[in-house]
Amino acid sequence: MPRGRPGAQRFWAYLALGTVSLINLISFMPKFPKPHEQAWGDAVNYYRMSEQTGAAVDNPFALRMLSPWIVHRGNLLTGLSLDVLWVAFTFVVTLATIIVFFEFLRSHLKLQLFTSVLASVALACTFWYAPYAFSNPWLVDPLNNLLYLLAIWFILERKLIPFAIVIVLGAINKETTLLLAPLYPLIAWTRERSFRDRDVLGGIGVFVVTTGVYIGYRIWAQNLIGGDYGFGAGQSNSGLLDNIRFALNASKGTGQVELFATFHFFWLLFGYGLYQQYRRYGLRAELLIASVWLFACCLAGRLVATDTSRVFVMMAPLIIALTAVVLDQQRGEGRRLWVGALVFLYIAVNLRIITGAAVFWVDAVAFLIFAALISFPKTPRWPRIGEFSPHQGTLDVKSF
Repeated sequence: MPRGRPGAQRFWAYLALGTVSLINLISFMPKFPKPHEQAWGDAVNYYRMSEQTGAAVDNPFALRMLSPWIVHRGNLLTGLSLDVLWVAFTFVVTLATIIVFFEFLRSHLKLQLFTSVLASVALACTFWYAPYAFSNPWLVDPLNNLLYLLAIWFILERKLIPFAIVIVLGAINKETTLLLAPLYPLIAWTRERSFRDRDVLGGIGVFVVTTGVYIGYRIWAQNLIGGDYGFGAGQSNSGLLDNIRFALNASKGTGQVELFATFHFFWLLFGYGLYQQYRRYGLRAELLIASVWLFACCLAGRLVATDTSRVFVMMAPLIIALTAVVLDQQRGEGRRLWVGALVFLYIAVNLRIITGAAVFWVDAVAFLIFAALISFPKTPRWPRIGEFSPHQGTLDVKSF
């Protein structure tokens, strides 16, 4: 990235991230005209909801109204086709998420520009986070990803009111956002270890209020739709326990493989980042607490959903952020080359440039590269002509 003023650096960073996202969109987007005719799975329901707000589609999709409603309003205001608006909406929201993630790394975690851009590109190329959304653009996942990221950032920055707004909007878009509500008072309590702390009480209040608002929203939405949608039920609308049985029977025996394949060797770098957080801050490490909580939320989500990768990819911002924290410690041009190689390998397996049995060897090689980076001390730099060296004294340039 070019050196210069922060404004210029951000411009070039945004341009790079926009270019990567546009290339991915062109590569993965469905073919026109009428691409919705090839839509599958959840997308069929969301497209129907964008045609008619309050459409009586399957449970639980019918109550996830925000993204379809935005596209529906866009259609009424512009006259553009729903397919064009869904693709545009998915691209804009996903790009916004990537840029917000870049700012999170730079502004909150204070990482180098090089690391922040590289990690943001990695997020933009994480298959289940962005390319998959471009290939199936009629989903609520992109807005869900943006709101999850903002919620985590607001928690770490102690911004209670923006956090509450994000949770309410997120719950209307997808009810799983409510699982983040208890994280605010939990992290606030770890800071002060007192339930009388203002942030703890405020967080508990937000949890109660947002839960009440969501219950009110469900009652209103069901009256609008004209149906009874059981909480936690699946497409059969038969109840939470039946939905759990159905979800656990899906992809039998491949859950671990699908889970690892969501982030490949970045899981290992993420685990090392958690270890470093614990060594430095103990059990009060906020990124550690947020990661464990979000992993538990994804486990709970997997109990009622059949797509392991689409559930656990919600952890992408924290996994890649902690990976970036670890890689940011590798300073110097030589080590930057190896950091770039690790990110390239991650992108290669996510974009299916490397497939089949070769993926295993890529993961193994990447782990060995990372192990070498953290095991061997940084190679000392030779003094340049004119620099002082404790062994050579001051080099006189004129004498050469």
